[in-house]
Amino acid sequence: MMTSGSQVLFKSLSELLGPGSVRNVYDVLVRLMTAAVEDKVIASSPCRRITLPPMPDEEVTPPTVAQVEAMARVMPPYIRAAIVTLAGSGLRIGELLGLKVSDVDFKAGTIRVERQRLQSGKIGPPKTAKSRRTVPVGEVVADALLTHLAARPSKEWLFTMQEGEPLNYRRWKTEWNCARKELQKAENDAAEREGRKPVELPHMVTHDLRHFYASALIAGGASVKQVQLVLGHASAVITLRIYAHLWPGEEDRTRTVMDAVLGSLRTGCGLDDRATKEIAGQTA
Repeated sequence: MMTSGSQVLFKSLSELLGPGSVRNVYDVLVRLMTAAVEDKVIASSPCRRITLPPMPDEEVTPPTVAQVEAMARVMPPYIRAAIVTLAGSGLRIGELLGLKVSDVDFKAGTIRVERQRLQSGKIGPPKTAKSRRTVPVGEVVADALLTHLAARPSKEWLFTMQEGEPLNYRRWKTEWNCARKELQKAENDAAEREGRKPVELPHMVTHDLRHFYASALIAGGASVKQVQLVLGHASAVITLRIYAHLWPGEEDRTRTVMDAVLGSLRTGCGLDDRATKEIAGQTA
């Protein structure tokens, strides 16, 4: 009976949310129900035999460094640092809009995520318990924010509109879309000058900057756990579901690891020729 009720719940959620969001809710519910069973609060989990919406086959394709730099160039100066911050911290847009000046520790090089701005404009708690986190940021992000605050001093909200009110979703979306159109227009004008067919630029959305951040960490050798923690995912399962294809394949990883471990045995690097031949069974 409980299971059928859970199925109805997830069927309803599927009509409101995307497949990934529905599965995120399911992951959280499974952990709660598993803990309840272990604590003998309930006899069994209602999360068994639940049919979830299929995930699309398309894999995440992060934007390039050039694309991120281009967006930063055409964004209005009063929110240009937001592009650098999103790309260099992996914050969700709601988390960025909910940042206060006091959340940035320039000395420690961190940003503390304590809240998010909802699309209604109200301030609420982070998306999940794991979303409440402290994210390390580098000098590029810190310098961008210092420059931003020098030009637009604020005692409370980190990003504000030109009128002084906290930056909201509607204004952000408007500026983002205008920036995208400006980049496409620049490409069209360049193509006309050069006598070639214009290239249709990728349809970037704000969340792509989060993908950019994750892909950069993965390319730099970050573990699944580290990526999960800094992104604020509820579990490593979610991280792998989105970004597994960006990690090196297991076969490639195996070759790389073993070459590093056994590097001294490489012919001409470690054992002499006689020893090498003996290992190969070629002794005279």
